[in-house]
Amino acid sequence: MLTRFDAYTATTRAAKADDLMPLLWQGEDKIRKGRGHHGFEHRVSFTGPDGAESGSISWGGTHGELIMMEAKGERTPIVVDRLRSRYEHRCTRVDSCYDVEEPGAFEKLLQPCLQVKKEFKLKGSKAGDWEDFPEDGRTLYVGANSSPVKLRLYEKGHQPEYRHLQRPDWVRIELQVRPAKDAKDVYSTADSLAVWGASAWTRELAGMVLAAELAPLPAGTTYKLTDKERAFRYMCKQYAPTLIAMHNDLGDWEAVGREIGEMIRKQKLITG
Repeated sequence: MLTRFDAYTATTRAAKADDLMPLLWQGEDKIRKGRGHHGFEHRVSFTGPDGAESGSISWGGTHGELIMMEAKGERTPIVVDRLRSRYEHRCTRVDSCYDVEEPGAFEKLLQPCLQVKKEFKLKGSKAGDWEDFPEDGRTLYVGANSSPVKLRLYEKGHQPEYRHLQRPDWVRIELQVRPAKDAKDVYSTADSLAVWGASAWTRELAGMVLAAELAPLPAGTTYKLTDKERAFRYMCKQYAPTLIAMHNDLGDWEAVGREIGEMIRKQKLITG
């Protein structure tokens, strides 16, 4: 697959903290215990041989039995596979990335990002010294900080921790999604490519950069139908041919409604 997960945060009540630790741990990890954040009392972090934190587990405090697990970096795809195969959970953040490594890669990816930013009137910003010291690394951010969907385009090979690899043409484009409410359940099973369906502008960009035509996968709050609304939609779909035939015979939808009401009264299902 072109894309892969680069960060994943999940919450669950289907497991204990001790159950989740083997999902993150690798043999050379250093494990550190500390105080939790965001209302959690406890936090355990896992740090690999490179010194970078690869994940954490938080529990206790004001959240009761809720457990939060975070995975970061190269280890994320395997952690996500392990988690999804064992425990029901909700996804509260997911990053999906796509890497290009070739001369001029940054400029190649920058053009469609700026095009989509302009077309959809998106906010954005830049980091790094683009004019005088581009060799120190450039970053483009697209999307407001308050948005559930944001994008980063940056020169991965120029980051200090990767310069020793001598890969100056290594560039990453990365989508960050923070699903809201019911979308957290949907994103707990979505693959790394489907995540790019989060909004109209990310689908447009995926078509340009990933050559992928994606179905919408809204990250924001979606309206949840009531049982009555769901039943009414089903009825209209099931009996559409009959209702349309009645409309053609009677001349308008008001007459159709009166006819249905009269039939229900004749069957003594309602009074009045």
